[in-house]
Amino acid sequence: MDERLAKTIAAITASGADFGLLTSPDAVAYASGHVSAIEAGPSPFAGGPALAIIDRQGGCGLVVTNLEAGTASFADEIVTYEGFSYQAPSDVFRNYLDAALSLMTRMGVGGRVAIEEDTFPHSLAGLLPEAAFLPVEPALKQERAIKTPAEIMALREAALTASAGQKAFIDNAREGMSELELFAAIRLAMESRAGERLPVTGDLISGRERTSAFMGWPSNRRLEKGDPLICDLAPRVNGYWGDSCASAMLGGATPGFGKLFGAAQEALDHAITTVRPGLGIGALDAALQAIIARNGYTYAHHSGHSIGTGVHEWPRIVGYEQAAFREDMVVMVEPTAFDPEIGGVRLEFTLHVTADGCEVLTDFAHQPEIRP
Repeated sequence: MDERLAKTIAAITASGADFGLLTSPDAVAYASGHVSAIEAGPSPFAGGPALAIIDRQGGCGLVVTNLEAGTASFADEIVTYEGFSYQAPSDVFRNYLDAALSLMTRMGVGGRVAIEEDTFPHSLAGLLPEAAFLPVEPALKQERAIKTPAEIMALREAALTASAGQKAFIDNAREGMSELELFAAIRLAMESRAGERLPVTGDLISGRERTSAFMGWPSNRRLEKGDPLICDLAPRVNGYWGDSCASAMLGGATPGFGKLFGAAQEALDHAITTVRPGLGIGALDAALQAIIARNGYTYAHHSGHSIGTGVHEWPRIVGYEQAAFREDMVVMVEPTAFDPEIGGVRLEFTLHVTADGCEVLTDFAHQPEIRP
């Protein structure tokens, strides 16, 4: 049995249920190995979200459209339904419910059922009128936070793909090109490394005003000498997300930007040297914020988050988090600093928490300036 399926079963059991019905793309990927296409949003050929059905005895079933019949998974049984037909009308919604009911019946789903409350569709609840639905998220987020060896390998590959994008950012940024033109070169580098089209999220912004706001998609704005730049890249590779953020000034760093960059770099270095099992997550956030404040800048962002089949997973590195780091967590650490008169800096690496410290999975170097 795949370790992720075993951990999902543990979460279902801890939730007090006998079955789990998972409907978010990241949980379905985690529990069944099925990676849903997400770049274009919900499929127009689907009657509902891909459905993974898990029972406490180890059974794993999957409901997907006929267009996804050949996708890889470790489900014991895959039920497909007609989601696309050009020869005759097709009731996609009814087909979805019929397929779901068929698999539920064969697996004996009933009684106490654990669900993801934020993504579970009302239409599926109607198929089990006598069931008692219980939230699975509190237990499942705990299980997903500790990565299996296979997940760490997948996250390493995703981190290296993001790193390829960051190297392209440094190599290709030039005065006069648009943010969109630069992003095209960055995306090409990541997808060439992966050998396929990738879903990508993140930020690519330039200029004092835009980088002070920290977030945003690339636009037609033309890069100018002296622009601060923020490049935050999160590609999904084989169902697992990479993430990273770099910041630099185009044409050479001014003293003011150099100091801003140095504050964020000091905070990131502190995280790399201190993250270990047992360190309080809220305590790390407080330490990073203190470093930025000591340098005279404002902190307007969380300090990071976990990552996996979801781009943002629990735990988030924030001051109110009471949990501590544990071995084999994989987290993004991204201290930030901004000055409205200069712009913003965010520096981010992927860290794998080891038995006595942490390992950096990202393989690019942060640098404060980009020179032609």
